[in-house]
Amino acid sequence: MINVLAALGRGTLNFIANIGRAGIMLALVVVRRSATRHSIRGLIMQLYSVGVFSLPIIIVSGIFIGMVIVTGK
Repeated sequence: MINVLAALGRGTLNFIANIGRAGIMLALVVVRRSATRHSIRGLIMQLYSVGVFSLPIIIVSGIFIGMVIVTGK
């Protein structure tokens, strides 16, 4: 019985600790967000380049998936 209660307490404490860590991370993101406002243009440029450079991979994947679907019928 004591082992069951110990396991329950340990699980509860781990859960609360994880919520605390998530809260700390959220607070850090909110605090540091104001420092990154001027780098939004750089972020948009990086997202654009990642999207453009991933198009060949998407096209090749689509071709192979299409071939698998056609041969599977």
